[in-house]
Order: sequence, then C-alpha cells, then structure tokens
Amino acid sequence: MKKMVYNFSDLWEASVYGPESQTISSIVYDSRDVMTHSAFVCIKGEHQNGHRFIDNAVERGASVIIGTENELLHTKSHLHSHITFIAVTDSKLAMAELSSLLYDSPSRELFTVGVTGTNGKTTVTSFIYSLLNALSYKTGSIGTAGIWDDKEKKDFKQTVPTTPESPDLQHALQYYRDNDLQAAIIESTSIAIAQQRLATIDFDIAVHTNLTPEHLDFHGTIENYKKAKLQLFSAAKQAVVNLDDTGMARDILKLNNGPIITYGFHPEADIRAEKIGHAANGTSLALIFNNKKYYVQAPLFGEYNVSNLLAAIATCHLIGFTIDDILSVIYKIKSPEGRYQIIQNHTSFTIIMDYAHTPDALTQVLQSVRERPYNKLIVMITGIGLRDPNKRPIMAQCVEGLADEIIVSVDQPGFADRHTVVTDVLKGFKKPEASNIHTALYREEGIHLALSLASKGDTVLLTGIGFGGYQIIEDQKVPYSEEKVIQDFFDIPCSDLPVLNAK
Repeated sequence: MKKMVYNFSDLWEASVYGPESQTISSIVYDSRDVMTHSAFVCIKGEHQNGHRFIDNAVERGASVIIGTENELLHTKSHLHSHITFIAVTDSKLAMAELSSLLYDSPSRELFTVGVTGTNGKTTVTSFIYSLLNALSYKTGSIGTAGIWDDKEKKDFKQTVPTTPESPDLQHALQYYRDNDLQAAIIESTSIAIAQQRLATIDFDIAVHTNLTPEHLDFHGTIENYKKAKLQLFSAAKQAVVNLDDTGMARDILKLNNGPIITYGFHPEADIRAEKIGHAANGTSLALIFNNKKYYVQAPLFGEYNVSNLLAAIATCHLIGFTIDDILSVIYKIKSPEGRYQIIQNHTSFTIIMDYAHTPDALTQVLQSVRERPYNKLIVMITGIGLRDPNKRPIMAQCVEGLADEIIVSVDQPGFADRHTVVTDVLKGFKKPEASNIHTALYREEGIHLALSLASKGDTVLLTGIGFGGYQIIEDQKVPYSEEKVIQDFFDIPCSDLPVLNAK
C-alpha cells in the first residue's frame, strides 16, 4: 500500500493541531475502514455525523483526523498528541484534494469526460465507452453501471450509486493510469459536483444530456440544481451540448469557455438526426454533420436513445475521431444494464426493463415502447423512498391512460413508510380506484403481479431503480437481482402467487 508523508501546514489554510507532518496510507470517510496510518475525514450527512466516530478512528490507528468542528478537534488533540487533527471549512473538498495527492493526480494523465444531466447519463457514458474502445482508444467508465476498465467490470469499492466519493474515484483513476488506459468517462451527478467529489479533476470534455426537476430535496430549487451542473462546464475545456434541451443548453453556451459541439434534432445543431425509422433490430436515421448526410443503422431503441447516440458521436469527434471512423463501429455500441433491456426468455410475451425513475424518463420510455406492436401493455412504476416525495404523483400522471394494466410499487424505501410511498403515487391518478391500477409494497411482488397479468403478445415494462444489485432499506444495502426475481416467477406456479391488488 502506498504511503506518503505530508506537511499539512503547506496544504491548506486550516487549523492544525498536533504534528504538522504525518504518514498517510489511505483516506477514509467510514471509521470502520480505518487502518494504521489512515486519514479519517469526518463527513456530516443526513443521518450521521462523522465527528461522532473520531474515537473509533483513533482506536483503529488513524494518524490524521480531518473535520469541520474546530473546538471538538482541538479538544481531541490534547487527548491524542501523536495524531494530527485538522479543522477545515469543507471536509468534502479537503478529502478530494488529499485523495488526489495520495494517488498522484491520475486524471492529469487521462483524457477525462464528465457526463451530466437528469436523464441519459448512464446510457451516454456506455455509448461513449463502447465506441472509444471499439476505436482502440483504451477507455474506462465510472458510474451507475459500475467501474469498468477497457475490458470488464472491476471490483472497486463504490459506496454511492453513481459518482464515487473522491478517494474511491481517485483510486479507480490511478488504476486506469497504471494500466495504460487513455481516457475515463465519468458520470457526474449534481450532488457529486456540489459535494466536491470531482474537485481536482480538470475535465477535457463536459457532456450535457438534459435538465428537468430532480434532486430538489437536496438542492432546494431547480436553479440550485442547474448551478451545480453548470460548474462542470465552467471548468471543462470543451463541451457537448444537447440543443433540444430548454433546461440548460443556452446557459452552457453562454459560458463559452472553449470548443463546443451541439447535437439533437434542432435544425441548428452541429450534429443532428432526422428520418428516424424503427425496426425489430434497432433504429435507422439520417445523421447530418457539416452539410453531409450519413445513413446509420444502430442497435438501439427509442428516439431519446437517438439523442444519446448523437451525444456519444459528438464526444468521440471532439476527442479527435472522424465521423466516418465513428460510424464504422456503431454496431458495437452497448447499452448499460437496465436501460431498455429486453429480457431474453422463452415466454410468449415481451419483458422490458428500464431505469426510468423520473417523470421525463418514464414519458420517454413509454413513448418508445408504445411504438412496438403488442396486444396489451402492462407497466410497473415506483415511488422512491429516498427521493423527493413531490415527484411520486407525477409518475402516475405520466402513465395514466397509456397502459392497459398499471402496478404501483416501491423502490429504495430507505426509512420511508412503504404504504405512504404508494399512497403518494396513487394521488397522481385521476381514478386511483380503477380496476386496472394495482399496488404492491415490495418490488418483487410488483414484478410477479405484472408478469401474472401478461398473456401471449403482451409487453411488460418494468421501470424504476431495479437493476443496481441492491435495494436501500433503512440505511442498509440489501442485495437484490431483478433478473432473478423475474426468473423466480417462472419457477413457481401461478396459483402460488400472492394476491397483491388490494389498494
């Protein structure tokens, strides 16, 4: 394990108590991960305050304690004179800066791309990742789909769903650099930006997908949400901007920090698409760039995914690849798990999984699915316990009248009451008592109910945060597999299914 000696008076304008220099072997924000010579950073969260765990970190061998509670840190320093206590104004920023130092600023030797937006981040990241690797430009990706090198998913620690905390992020970037990767594509959430997880990374390109209301429980207002995302573009050297988006596109263009490529269906976009055609094996389109028209067949579904594809093409071109080179490997693009994922099975009906958990994303995937032939459309939607409750009824408004059967269930309940979450969603229906609206307090039950309602030629659309490998229940990550839940349904007789349609 790498160890570094730091003189903290040279790092920050901060109050340093105890030895000014210490050896650091790791940077952690969970006291249970502390080892000898760890720097423990006290983070104040919604449910926990890291300062409460200072004694535990000391017992486990921490050499440095960093936090914001000056008086407490000063007091602790008198009790542990061999340990350095540092009082900073922003623990998250200090953690990011120290992490970058420990791993020797790996992002400086990588071409870095940050992808942000309310919807589409994971898909755009996956498209860019697969295109660049198909072009023999060794690239890793970091985000909701996990941490990947140029070949496979790696077993890196990732305690948050999308953008890792700064020590984990810098560790992954160091791995990329040490294994001769050329680029890193990083999903960049507004919360991660606001919490300084991406501080010290000078992005070569920032990619914008769209902006619709989200995470307002964290940011407070849509303007604060937008400001957080705009920070990514203020710092990036170049930008890729969705000109169809009314939420943030014009704001990015006003920043005008460097080269920009716009994309979309807008007639003024630099890279745009028209003449969209749909088939069983994908989508056809005409791509226009520099007054030249290219005819493209891509293995993706939905007009919103055409927009995601344009973002990826624009990014690869900005990196330096020609449009002809990029289009030569379009057939190799890969969608991430859980994004318009058609489950391969031997049933007589179609099962589609999609991560749609915002009103905008749900609207888009419903539009795409309804373009496919089907006898009956069965849709499961969810309310999310961890997210803004005001969004829950809007999910119902998006699906009412567009599906033959609707199941309302719960995702990532956290500490929320499941009955309350379902009730919040039901408030969005004009007729919540309608016979085609069903409820299930647990996602597994909701899926089984949806499948039990399907017959030959039907389509079952399962939406929400179901693919990530776990459900957050209270403060625990409980293992969860969507595909296993689906498979379990086909392994049990229909007569054994619970009755779940009670309101």
